[in-house]
Amino acid sequence: MFDHPAAFSHTQTPDAGQLDVVSGALLPIVRHFLNAYLNPESFGWRHAYGASAEVWGEARGLAIAHGVQQFLSAVLKARPVPVAYMDPLDIDQRETLTHDEVDLLGLIAAMRADKTAQARETIMRLTGGQVPTQLVESGLKLAAQLDRNPRQRNAAPLKLVHSSRS
Repeated sequence: MFDHPAAFSHTQTPDAGQLDVVSGALLPIVRHFLNAYLNPESFGWRHAYGASAEVWGEARGLAIAHGVQQFLSAVLKARPVPVAYMDPLDIDQRETLTHDEVDLLGLIAAMRADKTAQARETIMRLTGGQVPTQLVESGLKLAAQLDRNPRQRNAAPLKLVHSSRS
């Protein structure tokens, strides 16, 4: 796990096994982009675009990957500490989530479901109490692109790993 100092905490432990199909499909894309931002020599952006094209098809997948990149850029700009995430290339970590990953995927799911209060709460948890306009706009734009399910994959349920965040 790429564990970074955490400034925020959860009041309850999220149930990672409840990720919907779209959130599960977004997970590797999010991880590859985070890896690219925090470790530019990893070329994670290539993996992110490739994974997205594999899941949603080339045209739609590349547009979705671009939306994920814009969303994560806004999150990282608004956040005072880096995002904790699991190594996207480690097979043993594929089914494990950090609290930050749960929040990122949960935010997009809340925006897709038009759950404004839940989305606002998650944004504030991710940013330390702010609700940046750019983050909201990029999140809503991405959520609108995710209006239907990706190609189905047979995947094991994901589990939560506890990071330094309590």
